[in-house]
Amino acid sequence: MSYLNQAGDTSASICLLEPGTLTKRRSGDGAWNLSELVSEIKITESISSPTIRGELTVFDATDFINTLHGNDMWKIDLTAGGVKYEYILQCYEITARVRQEKKEAYIINLVSPEFIINETKNVFGAFKPQDGSLHVKEILEEEFSNKKKLYLETTKKVRFTAPNWRPFDTINYIASHVVRSSSTGDVEQGAFAFFETARGFNFKSLDQMIEDITSNGEKPTYVYGPKSLADDALKNSYLIDRVTFPTSFNALKNLRQGTWSGYVMGLDPSSLAESQLPTKDKRVQASTSYYSIENMFKHMSHLEKKGNMPLDTGNSAIRSIVTAPKRIKYKVLPIHLWDLPKGQNQTLPQGKTLEKTMDTTKYNFLRKKALEAIQLQIEVPGNLQLHAGEGIKVELPRMMAKNDKIELDKMYSGTYMIGGVVHHYKVTNLQTSLHLLKDSIKV
Repeated sequence: MSYLNQAGDTSASICLLEPGTLTKRRSGDGAWNLSELVSEIKITESISSPTIRGELTVFDATDFINTLHGNDMWKIDLTAGGVKYEYILQCYEITARVRQEKKEAYIINLVSPEFIINETKNVFGAFKPQDGSLHVKEILEEEFSNKKKLYLETTKKVRFTAPNWRPFDTINYIASHVVRSSSTGDVEQGAFAFFETARGFNFKSLDQMIEDITSNGEKPTYVYGPKSLADDALKNSYLIDRVTFPTSFNALKNLRQGTWSGYVMGLDPSSLAESQLPTKDKRVQASTSYYSIENMFKHMSHLEKKGNMPLDTGNSAIRSIVTAPKRIKYKVLPIHLWDLPKGQNQTLPQGKTLEKTMDTTKYNFLRKKALEAIQLQIEVPGNLQLHAGEGIKVELPRMMAKNDKIELDKMYSGTYMIGGVVHHYKVTNLQTSLHLLKDSIKV
């Protein structure tokens, strides 16, 4: 699939659907297409959200709101640059309703129907040892009758019991406990994410997404610079309109969150009544494991091949901060029969079982924090082929020229993962906002 955004018309079509069908429903004045009522459309994808979200801003002079049921299904078709996507979303809230004279303005908040269904379902029972992606596939098919495309990464076998969890909570539990089937060496890679894009549902590790980005040579490159005087539509469609920097180096925040180093403490829930924080005479019944981004970084896949950490740990002052373990994270250990390998005693797990539990917790946390080390928020001309979990390149020049030569900012230029994307349609114009994540700096 080509990632190139072609110049072309931008349009939107919006209609209501009959409950439980894809049949169009007429509005109060008999119209099928409700585009004239809707002034703005926002479609959001994020690697931290299980489903797509939407938002419609409505200016209503026809009493249209009284024709809505409150949980209406909406069909939104967006077209930009020769690319078209269809979004079927369900209303869950109407907010910001304001009336002035004979007009009303309000916002209709939307979400994929699966999110609503998720609130009505519960998963209960023991799940046999098998590939975590198969568990996810079964849950989606059984609980949601899923027909959307699935992009799943195989994992090592996992067994667990769901004590009446919602389906998405169950999937998130799986994501936090599985490791990649391709994991080798002393450290097994976990840090899985479950999310939806316009292409379908995804269950992948952050490392797999990074490897897909770096192995795919065809990535759109966005440049921050002046528009072409020759009115080159294709070239201008890859210019960055606006750049913001959500975060920068914050030593206090990172120390308090344990971003760079800390401890993971495994607790035995069967003895919590007798457990307490370490004292002179009595210690908590737990196993404590130290973690450090310095030690773990080399075991991760990176957006910049052979890239360096964004931190200069060669600087003694910085290193003393980075290596200071100022946070303890608590992890309930899997002591139950259904969580342990067959034949394991129902006591505090020892050996490899305990070590793997602690290692997975450490890796998941550091993997996510490493990816958030460098962040950008950019606004670009609308491109519907940009999706959460995929990659782009950014060329951002330095503020000041060096020797009369403009150089790229080494920190903020390079390959990024799209952590979130918002398509914002307004009056025949589509703007795309990207939340970008990067874990390394090109040498």
